[in-house]
Amino acid sequence: MEYKSVEDIFPLMKDEYHRKMAYKIYYYIDGNFDDIEIVSLRKCISIAKKGFIKFATITTENGNALLLHFPPEIRDNLLTRKDEFSVQYEKPKRELYINQINIPFAYIQDVNELQKLIKIAYDNPRMKRHRGNQKSSL
Repeated sequence: MEYKSVEDIFPLMKDEYHRKMAYKIYYYIDGNFDDIEIVSLRKCISIAKKGFIKFATITTENGNALLLHFPPEIRDNLLTRKDEFSVQYEKPKRELYINQINIPFAYIQDVNELQKLIKIAYDNPRMKRHRGNQKSSL
């Protein structure tokens, strides 16, 4: 089901704590990164740099989490540098998701901790989007 606005997604979170965290994360990204657009509202909020595919997803799945999307080589590099960041993150359990890291809301104390990781995802979009949302490599 496609929702009409980000405000429709927040109530889908599992409890009040997670609703507030999703709200804070979304408005942190919206307030700190120019050139973004919502590309999907299907039980999640998928955010892209204009003209590219998503770099961040606030999801109701996986116990409620922020998913950051990277080219696979950057994601693999980040997995070896976890101690450089003030927030914990993990590799998805399914190998299909080779381009993302998961940050469960329970790992986030302050949304400002996310700044470095979100900036890396925003600065390294994976592909350009084309008409009809068809994906194509650069």
